[in-house]
Amino acid sequence: MTDDIKPIPLFNLKEQYEALKPQIHQAALEAMDSMHWLLGPQTEKFEEEFARLIGVKHCISCSSGASAIQIALKAAGIGEGDEVITTPFTFIATTSSISLTGAKFVFADIDPHTYNIDVKDVERKITKNTKAILPVHLYGYPADMDAIMHLANEHGLKVIEDCAQAHLAMADGVMVGGIGDAGCFSFYPSKNLGACGDAGCITTNDDELADACRSLRHSGRAKNKAYEYDLEGSTLRMDEIQAAVLRVKLPYLQEWTEARRKAAAWYAEGLAGVPVLLPPTPSVGYDQSFYVYTIRAEKRDELQAYLKEKGIASAVYYPVPLYKQPAYKHLGLQPENFPEAEKAAKEVLSIPMFPEITEEQVARVCETIRAFYEQDSAV
Repeated sequence: MTDDIKPIPLFNLKEQYEALKPQIHQAALEAMDSMHWLLGPQTEKFEEEFARLIGVKHCISCSSGASAIQIALKAAGIGEGDEVITTPFTFIATTSSISLTGAKFVFADIDPHTYNIDVKDVERKITKNTKAILPVHLYGYPADMDAIMHLANEHGLKVIEDCAQAHLAMADGVMVGGIGDAGCFSFYPSKNLGACGDAGCITTNDDELADACRSLRHSGRAKNKAYEYDLEGSTLRMDEIQAAVLRVKLPYLQEWTEARRKAAAWYAEGLAGVPVLLPPTPSVGYDQSFYVYTIRAEKRDELQAYLKEKGIASAVYYPVPLYKQPAYKHLGLQPENFPEAEKAAKEVLSIPMFPEITEEQVARVCETIRAFYEQDSAV
């Protein structure tokens, strides 16, 4: 890469921060000056505003996307001896949160076209101990929620959505996070809606589940009663400063999401004819939020090295499926039981995607990918 060519990052958090810096600083200072450190007015207002945006009755803020899953599962009555079916092609927080409830995770393979959980394989994995399905809306593309809800209703199962990468994505015209029994969102800084640290929330239309979530994030405290505890919970609250920051950013989320979708359209046009598999085209009623823009590529590792050489960042989500993780070695899970996840881990590559990305930057990424394959075919 020559010195006069600027690198293209995978995410560009600094540009977004600089654009909103005065508002963010003001909001954070006001939150600190208020001396309401936890569960104060900023948190309450954010919960109301996010619930309204998603189209649900309740939003319960918490400390992270991982704690959101743990809280939601426990609130739904999932615990020791129960099984939760989920995908092996995701971040480990999905499964570690299941384990922290005392339940056991069971993997179903993925659909090779969407990278989301394969509902047919979910059905094959249901046993008498299965109590819930935990689909992950990977890369911002919604899982097949119609089929998942049908299967869950047929077998009397809870559905907890992992929406960590899917803010404002829609399935069958409904926002993810408002379809299953609960939705779990992450506000990690790089997410489509990111805090200035860790934060998350649970969304639900179930009044009892919402009350249980509020209790569990706050040491199991009884409603409106100090030092009285209905449940055994933990301290998994989101602080007022993060709530204030998120409230500054929330009004921009729809605009940022549309910018991501526009960038995705530029990529689709620019990569036409290049021997890579593009992200899935949404079905009618489905909208993806493009947390990342992920292609599937032959000679993936060589392409990634070539992009790096040209000053273009990329990442692999996820190079090591969960059944291969050292943390789960004792389970003896076999890769051949998850052939689609195994193949995807060797081929997926996420390329730059953020709301501020320009058409020129996208064009440069596309041209560089095209040049790699043209160079390769000429050898």
